[in-house]
Amino acid sequence: MKRTQDTQRRLVVTQGDPEGIGPELLLRLGDAGLLAPGDAVVADPRALAALVSRLGTAWARRGLSALEPLLLTDLPSPLSQVQALKRGVDRVLAGPGEIALVTAPIDKARCQAEGFAYPGHTEYLAARAGVDEVAMLMVGPRLRVVPATIHIPLREVPRTLTPERIVSAGRLLARALHRDFGIAAPTIGVLGVNPHAGERGLLGDEEATIVAPALAALRAWAAEIDAPVTFEGPLPADTAFPQHAAGRFDGLVAMYHDQGLGPFKLLHLHDGVNMTLGLPFVRTSPDHGTARDIAGQGVADPSSIFEAVTLARGQISFAL
Repeated sequence: MKRTQDTQRRLVVTQGDPEGIGPELLLRLGDAGLLAPGDAVVADPRALAALVSRLGTAWARRGLSALEPLLLTDLPSPLSQVQALKRGVDRVLAGPGEIALVTAPIDKARCQAEGFAYPGHTEYLAARAGVDEVAMLMVGPRLRVVPATIHIPLREVPRTLTPERIVSAGRLLARALHRDFGIAAPTIGVLGVNPHAGERGLLGDEEATIVAPALAALRAWAAEIDAPVTFEGPLPADTAFPQHAAGRFDGLVAMYHDQGLGPFKLLHLHDGVNMTLGLPFVRTSPDHGTARDIAGQGVADPSSIFEAVTLARGQISFAL
């Protein structure tokens, strides 16, 4: 990692799933001293205090002591993950550009049961911000990946994937590489849909009918902007990821969720960050889920949320 700027954004940090590891990750943040006066934590104080009592560890007590001055008041108890997210976004939208959002993991199925009408954080944040083009950038020390489609069943990918979706993902990634990561002339790889990128049509035609038109549009766009960017593809995913990890590419556009996130989490399960592109504010999150199976045991690895907070603050960015 390298330092890229001195901006010190204020943060709003939401608890995520109260039955997952989010609350103890907040305690870890407090104990590590990564939150500052002016930040806000949207979490249930009673639930945090109960968790500290159960854990009985010095780091949990120190974490709660650090969090208490930052906790929002006038919150219901118990506080659901949807309520916490809504309050957090309300606060961020009151000062766009000045405040960044860091979200602990939510349980998507439980959110739906609570009346949440969105597949995940990304779609909800886009709706709240009133923007049409957003992308989920997974960023770690060795990989940066944007999936062109995200939280949909695999069977729907061929019907949902369009040249326009790929173009949007590619443009957002290019702008982020310039603006957020300081890469003057990035090279972006665009993956194919099928094994071996279709093997010249033998294994599918989506590369010719969907990906190739998108690449033509991205190259035309790149020729019109001041900041240089190169797009290559359609690329076989199984070879593009090793090339990206070796430094051949500055980022990849994947065609669907697991094509991009499977290799990413193989390398960056513990230190990767989910960064939403296209919003009028910075939003980051750990790249893992709620981990309910280990919640409340005090054994969750906080590395990913530490990186998410540091990146959202504007202090550093990952350098491949």
